[in-house]
Amino acid sequence: MKRAIVFSIISLSLLQLSCKKVLKEDVRSQISDDYLNTAAGWQEGVNGCYNSLRSWYGQTNPGWLTVLGTDEYTYGASEIGFDTYNNDINPASAVILGPWNTMYAAINACNAVINRAPNVDLDATLKKARLGETLFLRAHAYFILVQLYGPVYITLQQTSGTSRVATRSPIDSVYKVIIDDLTAAVANLPQTSPDWGRITLPAAKHLLAKVYLTRAGGAAKQTGDYAKAAQLATEVISTPGPQLLPDFASVFVQGPGEKNAEVLLSAQYSIDPLNNTGGQRSHMLFLADYTTQSGMVRDLANGRPFAHFRPTEWMTSLYNKTYDARFDKTFRTVWLCNKAGTYAINKDIVPNKTVAMKLRDTAFVIGDREYTDAERNAKNYTLIPKSKIVRNVNGGGNYGSVYPTNSKFYDSLRTDVNSQDGTRDFIIFRLAETYLIAAEAYIMDGKPELALPYVNAVRRRAAKTGGTAAITAANQTAMEVTVAQMNLDFILDERARELSGEYMRWFDLVRTNKLLERVKLYNPGAAAGIKPYHVLRPIPQQQIDRTEGGATAFPQNEGYQ
Repeated sequence: MKRAIVFSIISLSLLQLSCKKVLKEDVRSQISDDYLNTAAGWQEGVNGCYNSLRSWYGQTNPGWLTVLGTDEYTYGASEIGFDTYNNDINPASAVILGPWNTMYAAINACNAVINRAPNVDLDATLKKARLGETLFLRAHAYFILVQLYGPVYITLQQTSGTSRVATRSPIDSVYKVIIDDLTAAVANLPQTSPDWGRITLPAAKHLLAKVYLTRAGGAAKQTGDYAKAAQLATEVISTPGPQLLPDFASVFVQGPGEKNAEVLLSAQYSIDPLNNTGGQRSHMLFLADYTTQSGMVRDLANGRPFAHFRPTEWMTSLYNKTYDARFDKTFRTVWLCNKAGTYAINKDIVPNKTVAMKLRDTAFVIGDREYTDAERNAKNYTLIPKSKIVRNVNGGGNYGSVYPTNSKFYDSLRTDVNSQDGTRDFIIFRLAETYLIAAEAYIMDGKPELALPYVNAVRRRAAKTGGTAAITAANQTAMEVTVAQMNLDFILDERARELSGEYMRWFDLVRTNKLLERVKLYNPGAAAGIKPYHVLRPIPQQQIDRTEGGATAFPQNEGYQ
């Protein structure tokens, strides 16, 4: 097959270990076949395969594919077709082509390493671990592909030339490759690694649990999938090492805090520009455009706002704000003045009203839902105190770009205010999700009583802390739920509260066969456009055109032309 990207072992982006024992990128121009056959070259080839994680997690197009068009997020400053399910979702779209190209490039890089493993002279224990990492990464790439596109082409051998012959393998065959690779990875990987960012056994078990959970919800399901998912997830939870942090917000503290016991795997970025080519982009995508408001200009601390991902009204109303700290620890709603001056405010309601603002005065506060004019007047928003301007999410003016901002992705360590290259790691798997995978698997396997402890552990951690230990304990008790509440919709709600914005929601809703139902219920902008066939993305037209036999040999997904 002459694929949309020509596969070759040259021009791999290689990753090396720094003196701080953190997996970091070291871009090389070429790596020859001969060098890959050596112990040093083979290990650099393994490191290069990690680049597939950075091509997906924290990038713009994957965010459009996984965050938008769900119950959690809609578009902000301007319409994005991947939220409204319009004709922008088509086989010629670069957003559709990108993951196809990058994941097959990743698979080919992994194949090159895996195929050579038997002939590489390397310490047996180290070689076993590195092979496990590469098998994991190949499985991860196929898992992304099968979730996005359904039946896809399978290749397990390195391709250095071109071919125009290809077919789409059935979904069950794709899952067999994924599960075989991850089962071998589980057998090969160590529990821990001295090198932060390396794939370890807990991460592999977490992914394999999620694969079984996903397969169980589709046409390729097999008896025992839910039980296997639950077993693997509980093994990760019960193993010494990984643990829930006491404070939800501390999981997302930039800098050393990103490397903590709750994180099972993250995509590695860097504050060093030489090791951060392309950078991480999520810091811009969720960020409301605060610069449209009085008293605010773009600065490093507040970030560069693209205003792509605006939480739906359902998302911001999902939390019990009396007891659950996660709304306040996830969403930013208050901005402090960073440009002193005198400004006209609420001019659409009260003409000629001005306010003088000093640095760090409250510039504006965002409500967590859309208010009517009557409510605005009843709340006295037209007669607000000096330097306090309250804006609602949507009403009046350009408020589609001003909304509660998911603060998990803030990045104040970029080189300058205009830099798009984010520096912080992107958390791929964390233990809180492992708890919720276990709970979902038990619920779907008809054992809600076994799900309950895992849900309540996550919810107790999320409880607001009080002035005394007794108050905190009371809040934790108030956060607990009962077996009667253990159903799939509750788990999806809890995943939204805990994992909001973490590049997995579209997959969650497809896996549980809830995409259409919940988008129609909770995302008004997407409700009219979404159709049953949108549970898969279109096959890139470039792939079909370059395959011998065209659409007959490599057919398009239903609903797309």
